[in-house]
Amino acid sequence: MGWEEVDEGWGARARDWAYLFETGWWPEFDEVLRAAGVGEGTRHLDVCCGSGLAVQMADRRGATVHGLDASDRLLAVARARTPDGDIRHGDMHALPWDDGSFDVVSSFRGIWGTNDQAVVEAARMLRPGGAFAVTFFPVDDPAPWDQWWSSITCLSDHELAVGAALGSIADEGRIEEMCEAAGLEPGGRRSIHFEVEVPDLEDFVRASLSAGPTWKAIEERGQDDVEESLRRDFTPLWDEKVGLRIGVAVEYLIATKPA
Repeated sequence: MGWEEVDEGWGARARDWAYLFETGWWPEFDEVLRAAGVGEGTRHLDVCCGSGLAVQMADRRGATVHGLDASDRLLAVARARTPDGDIRHGDMHALPWDDGSFDVVSSFRGIWGTNDQAVVEAARMLRPGGAFAVTFFPVDDPAPWDQWWSSITCLSDHELAVGAALGSIADEGRIEEMCEAAGLEPGGRRSIHFEVEVPDLEDFVRASLSAGPTWKAIEERGQDDVEESLRRDFTPLWDEKVGLRIGVAVEYLIATKPA
């Protein structure tokens, strides 16, 4: 899939993604923005910004914010959330800003193991001494959220191979290698643990249908089958007193551009 086609899957249910799915991930955005030093006056770019919650949170911290995504329909929400931000439609492998434009470049689960050029572009965007912050799902820190990937898995050998290649960013040494090849100095990996909270199981199913990987599963398996898998697999986590609380583990790394 070329970047111009991303909107077919990620944009099809943009409001559900923005208001039912993305909001549950705010603890990830909060910790990484703090760790990367995003604050008053920081020139910040979020790559693969989607519907822009991280951009909005950086803006509230006083940063001068910028965002880029391949989905026009997600960007409509991002621009509504942060009207004063410089939020553009484009390809993460060819960022449309000048070299050295930013103090911090982030990407929240938007850059994957096959996106070496996206890291090169992020490095190009940074001023000397700037920070690149990237998050991804770990391979050796099990969490209840891992079941989600099984629930929405595709069937074809091709899609399974694509998924494995994308997830390789978490393999030992892989993101570090990507950063070093781009001229960045990677720091140590750090972990974030939190719960995605959803009031109702059906809200969770609806939210899950808005994700790009789910769109691919629906193409292969049909929507009814995917929905049934999600209901079956996550009903055991349902609690009538507190709703659905799903533990998540995310890793992140901050790399710096030599001064």
